[in-house]
Amino acid sequence: MVQHSQTWVDPHIHLFALDEGQYDWLKPINAPFWADKRNIAKNTTEAMLHRASQGQLCGFVHIEAGYDNNRPWREIAFLEHHCALPFRSVGCIDLTGNSVGSHIEKLALYPSVRGLRHILDDEAETLLRAPKVKWALGHMASKGLSFEAQFNLVDSKAVIGLLNVLEQTPALKVAINHAAIAPFDTKSLAFKTWRQNIRVLSETEQVAFKFSGLEMQDRIWNWQRAYYIFETLFSTVGASQIMFASNFPLCQWRMPYAALWHGFSNMITPLSEAQKAALLSINAKQWYGFA
Repeated sequence: MVQHSQTWVDPHIHLFALDEGQYDWLKPINAPFWADKRNIAKNTTEAMLHRASQGQLCGFVHIEAGYDNNRPWREIAFLEHHCALPFRSVGCIDLTGNSVGSHIEKLALYPSVRGLRHILDDEAETLLRAPKVKWALGHMASKGLSFEAQFNLVDSKAVIGLLNVLEQTPALKVAINHAAIAPFDTKSLAFKTWRQNIRVLSETEQVAFKFSGLEMQDRIWNWQRAYYIFETLFSTVGASQIMFASNFPLCQWRMPYAALWHGFSNMITPLSEAQKAALLSINAKQWYGFA
């Protein structure tokens, strides 16, 4: 039995306060229509997260979870009032909204806020080429906030759009969410494209990748596949631009929270102590500005 002494900082978790917020996406009448959505559509607290970590969690980054997308600061205020562990937050932002500038400015005033997220997905190319969106990302950077980019890295046109934004806005930092969601066929052209796009993004030195979200593509993923994807990512960008993350509570579709992190620890056994620390906590602390 492997003993796990490492603690970790989890840079991608979600808490749900269903009695306080809206969370329209968690309601059965709304998309996404996952058969197992009911398993996560319940109150999820910091205490539950810490308990699930078996006491090994020493900090986290809360990623917006749909508490109130029209007034995203309400979620931040709730978190700052209720959370006791060291944490930072990423707020919701509508990059196309009429109030995007004032929302960025208001969110930047909250002590925990270090970044903002607009889920790009299939609209990534269109959004990243839009002048209004480019302005909003520049305004975000001027306030010291990073951007959480969630889209398919096989989409080369979207990657080119992001590269153009990064070139035009050298102060902008972008965390690629769920970079582990690689094409299933690791011998395919799509997988080669995914790896090449990761490489060119990493060369900007403005980007970090979260190894997370395997359950979003495959609820019953296995460690052999996870290891291959991690090895590809690691050999392409190195330890300094990768953060292990969970996507809690969604990760629990596959396995208990602590088991996921223990699996991460097992996966990096051959690495140096400095590399292990970078992947498990230091990179997240530095990226999100933990004191």
